[in-house]
Amino acid sequence: MLDHLEPGTTILSASGEAFTVDAALAAQFEPGDSIIANSAAGLLRIPAREREIAGGSVADCAAAFEAMDSVADKQIVAFFHKFAAALADDSRWARIAEANAADVADAKSRGRSTTRLVVTEKMRQNMIEGLRGWAETPSRRDAILEQIDHDGFRIELVGAALGIVAFVFEGRPNVLADACGVLRGGNTAIFRIGGDALATAREIMSLAVRPSLVDAGLPEHAVCLVDSPAHAAGWSLFLDQRLSLAVARGSGPAVDLLGSLAQSAGTPVSLHGTGGAWIAAAGG
Repeated sequence: MLDHLEPGTTILSASGEAFTVDAALAAQFEPGDSIIANSAAGLLRIPAREREIAGGSVADCAAAFEAMDSVADKQIVAFFHKFAAALADDSRWARIAEANAADVADAKSRGRSTTRLVVTEKMRQNMIEGLRGWAETPSRRDAILEQIDHDGFRIELVGAALGIVAFVFEGRPNVLADACGVLRGGNTAIFRIGGDALATAREIMSLAVRPSLVDAGLPEHAVCLVDSPAHAAGWSLFLDQRLSLAVARGSGPAVDLLGSLAQSAGTPVSLHGTGGAWIAAAGG
């Protein structure tokens, strides 16, 4: 592990491109930091703290995925119903809305767009309906998806959980509820949301997601939030080789960078930087 970085040092990317450390990057570097060479963005510094935050969350999510093997389908269905009920509870929603109002005020003070940041009653109802929809969706986990019969034997394609699905998205709080749909197939989910909506996400996690997981008998960390507003936390998350799928939504260049980082770690990606939609389900 490096304890300092010298200006003029050459660092190679995964594709073999050479990048040179400049004086500014060398001055920012602290012991424990990581430097990633990326063909599109050049040299990226990941502070040790951001790597620890992301890595700890992935470790929790990985342990939860192992525990999902012993979770019955009815427990997963119960989670979605309980999550929906938590959002429908006016007292809990009032606290989420209060945190969101603070997020919105802070974003406005920094000249940020708040068009998609505000949690409205319509957004609330759409989140609730979406969660109830996942509860009603048949699970493909352990289901026979296809079979071929031969003389004396049969070949079956059986659905199985994919693993840890990571999401990085900007300030749209409703995406957090939408993406929990990956649990329907026995997967676990880990999120990094933009700093504009971080306080809102924290409240949704503490007031709705975690209590619903525990009450349904699912692992507490089956859904994890990478609790950092730093872009470097998202970079570190997508570089983690324990992920099974990396999903990114947001501005085109940022999504392209995240996708290239995940792909450099060998992780399949689903990228949407200019609109569109995504869905992640159990694989065969």
